[in-house]
Amino acid sequence: MAGDYNLEDLYANTYTEEDRLAFETQPESSKNFVIAWALALFLGPIGAQRYYLGYFVTAVVKTSLFSAGVVLLLLDIPNAGLALIGVVGAWTIIDLFLLLSGTMRDTADHRLRGFTRFGGVCAAATVAVLVGWLIVALVIGTSSGVAG
Repeated sequence: MAGDYNLEDLYANTYTEEDRLAFETQPESSKNFVIAWALALFLGPIGAQRYYLGYFVTAVVKTSLFSAGVVLLLLDIPNAGLALIGVVGAWTIIDLFLLLSGTMRDTADHRLRGFTRFGGVCAAATVAVLVGWLIVALVIGTSSGVAG
């Protein structure tokens, strides 16, 4: 059955001129993509980009989960605290992907200003920052077990 499909016909012209025009004629938000991206990258766990884009309910939920995780860590309940912070961290990475794909918009469902110009650069910077954080975490994690 897989041999019945012509993949060239299936994937040919998937992004047409009509698609490009439809995207470019969509209303543009007054909210700036680069600001939303930077907020998500550096202050994402507290929901800063969601406050900026007008998603107040989910921003408050995200801030509350992160705060509860920090409080649980301070109360020496590490498993629950780390679990909450892990959930918020995963949510933040999902928000970054939504922003970088152009899926996350403002509350009026308008595309963010500057997305087409800066989306690629911000995606590359995001990968660099996340890889940098991963390297730092690995260095800290492996050196913390070394006895001096």
